[in-house]
Amino acid sequence: SSYRAIATDVGISKTSVQRALEIFEEIGGFRDRSRSGRPKKLNERNVRMLKPLAKDDDNRSSARELMVKLNESLDKPICRRTIINYLQKCGYEYKIKIEKPFLNKENRKARLQWCLEHSNWTVDEWKKVLFSDESTFYVIKRKSETKIWRTKDEQWKEGCMAVAATGGGGRVGFWSVITWQGTGCFRVYSENTNSDVYCDILDNYLVPTLQLYGLEDNFMFQHDSARYHTSKQTDGKLQELNVKVLKWPAKSPDLNPIEHLWSIIDNKLKSRRMCSVKDLTDGLSAEWLSITQELCEKLVFSMPQRIQKCIA
Repeated sequence: SSYRAIATDVGISKTSVQRALEIFEEIGGFRDRSRSGRPKKLNERNVRMLKPLAKDDDNRSSARELMVKLNESLDKPICRRTIINYLQKCGYEYKIKIEKPFLNKENRKARLQWCLEHSNWTVDEWKKVLFSDESTFYVIKRKSETKIWRTKDEQWKEGCMAVAATGGGGRVGFWSVITWQGTGCFRVYSENTNSDVYCDILDNYLVPTLQLYGLEDNFMFQHDSARYHTSKQTDGKLQELNVKVLKWPAKSPDLNPIEHLWSIIDNKLKSRRMCSVKDLTDGLSAEWLSITQELCEKLVFSMPQRIQKCIA
């Protein structure tokens, strides 16, 4: 057949057909000719060696440390920038470790059991839950930020998290709730939290939130197992208010969608000039009120995925 007829049959130009046949006659096939460009600095075997080094949970290394380790087995050393380029191509990001509480064997077992019991809950069921939490914010942030290479799916993986540490400077406590409809009333406080303080919060901040969203009847209230959450005084107050509590596994901030908001607020506070507790309080109030319903919906709707990640 002529070049033109072949080109018509396969839907390419006559010139492309001519070049392809010339290559076939020259090398006996259609594989690419040897190229004159610079060869890759890492071959497939080198990349396979790099991935386990980056995924070592006991010693998640920096790019410089990975460079030193990999160069021990290479004939031609590579630089730190090359390591970064290849890790990024493989889907890795250099991220700060997420802080988490220490989990013992009993904690892990209870978390798994809870997740299995709630694995079939639908988004509509999670929409009936008010998620609450407290967090502490500092005028001067002093926390250790350990960075590691990880993929997006490894965010809550054991080796990708750091044990929580406290900071210093002036500080305040912050309590609030979220629902799929938006954020709830909040309280900023400087005193240590106990049952008296918490019962006051339930009376003056939880109840108005229920009224705001029309949730006085069909809802469940989530809080963790802090001592003042489970005291007799608090239990009595919850019964008085006719609040049904969703049982929650100990030391499980990763399962609570409101937890995500603390890091968002903390990052926004870094851009504010804060010299006093009043500045901190004003900043917290402004940032909390700026949180959108769309973000709250997204967080509440993430509950099925959070549970599946814990089970996996």
